[in-house]
Amino acid sequence: MISADPDEPIHVLDLPQIHTKPSGTELIQALSLLTTKPRSFGLKAPEAVRAQAVHPAGIARYLTSIISSPLAWLDTEELREAVWDAAAARLSERSGRTAMPAMSRVFMIPTSHGEEYTLTLHEPSLTSDNLGMKTWVSSYLLSIRLHSLLESPPQLVPTATTTPQLHPERTLRALELGAGTGLVGLSFAALRGPSASIHLTDLPAIVPNLAHNAALNVELLNRTGATVTTGVLDWSVPPTPLPTPAEQYDLILAADPLYSPNHPKWLVDTVTHWLSRGLNARVVVEMPLRDAYLPQVQDFRQRMGQLGLAVVDEGEEVGYDDWESADGGALEVRCWWSVWGWSEKL
Repeated sequence: MISADPDEPIHVLDLPQIHTKPSGTELIQALSLLTTKPRSFGLKAPEAVRAQAVHPAGIARYLTSIISSPLAWLDTEELREAVWDAAAARLSERSGRTAMPAMSRVFMIPTSHGEEYTLTLHEPSLTSDNLGMKTWVSSYLLSIRLHSLLESPPQLVPTATTTPQLHPERTLRALELGAGTGLVGLSFAALRGPSASIHLTDLPAIVPNLAHNAALNVELLNRTGATVTTGVLDWSVPPTPLPTPAEQYDLILAADPLYSPNHPKWLVDTVTHWLSRGLNARVVVEMPLRDAYLPQVQDFRQRMGQLGLAVVDEGEEVGYDDWESADGGALEVRCWWSVWGWSEKL
């Protein structure tokens, strides 16, 4: 029998057993109690979230007993499918982050005036070739830093030198590269409101979910007066024709952008094409310092310097991703954030 006390652990034998032919409602209720959400992001190690404590012994066997049962006593095929789907989801949740089904996640983004903005992001189930569908901790860390980055020197202001034909009080134009689920760009849009517009970009397979997430947050974006667009931008393909000064951006954002030896060159080439040559133009990046990718981080720094950009501000911080470490604990990730500007300004 399931206890009504949420603090009292449940034993798997207290759950409705298949041999007793429980109702579909009872099974779905029991399976909801076994829901395991991914670890949340944060500046300290979080715990995985469960609806109620359940002794782990026997849970996998319990779930497979439901999946393997024909559930013939349930009235409809739809009800049987709902029970099987829920049991399969609970089993996949216990098989690591990459096995989890599609989910919606909620992020709280601080503002300079003490309010927090709430963003909801959809993440499809993960496969090895669509890791851009996942929100990464460096994106979260950059998003919660944006309100202070944008209001401390050097100011991120529209550049008069980029498009002199426009009014000097025009809105700031921002571009996010490798936007993924859109957390950084959508946070920026809500924080800046009508004072900026932002174009969120990624590869063709990722952009539909990116656009979906922009639509999910339309109420916040409308309330803050934000302007957001989405589109495809492949760093490996030079734009044809090259962007005119009027088409370039005052600010480029990127989080966790380096995954192969080619990425530093492609990323800096893309910055070359799309960043305004105005002296107030900025590039803001945050990336994890993973041992395997430290050469790419160094390559990125060197290429940015060769382009004529220099670090205006930088720092390191530690966050916790929703992957698990080898011992099952929260995975600590050390990240480097930096703000770049044209070196002639410094």
